[in-house]
Amino acid sequence: MSKDRILGSAARIELIPGNGKAVMTIEVDGFTKTQKHEIKSRNPLGYVGEHHQVVYKGWELDFKLGKVDTQVSEFFKTLDDALLSGTSVPRVTVIETIKHFDGSNEVWVYPETVLHSYKSDAANAADEIKEEFKGACNRRVRG
Repeated sequence: MSKDRILGSAARIELIPGNGKAVMTIEVDGFTKTQKHEIKSRNPLGYVGEHHQVVYKGWELDFKLGKVDTQVSEFFKTLDDALLSGTSVPRVTVIETIKHFDGSNEVWVYPETVLHSYKSDAANAADEIKEEFKGACNRRVRG
């Protein structure tokens, strides 16, 4: 028997800065997480075929959303200010919550994430303003 698919709109992202105080909860139109792992191949002498090894490289995150307020653009202004003053950028914890049809939640936490590559697009007066940015982190854990 087949089951209903989980809709992409069921994902909610929470960004918690390193100080643990202010939380940005954003509803995303698109959230993509990609393993950055690297595959190394070698062909030892005397063996037929290649031997493969996976090297852990962390995660790359992509966020796409419609602009609803100034919190995302203000956060990236804070990042710019930190970089221009010669300090390190604030790191955030990304919490992804996916609601399943049976009522259970699947929660993934991406700690110590660095956000970068902010993009804002106002294509025309009749369309919404879209925001995009990326993130990079070393690991993901169950929430």
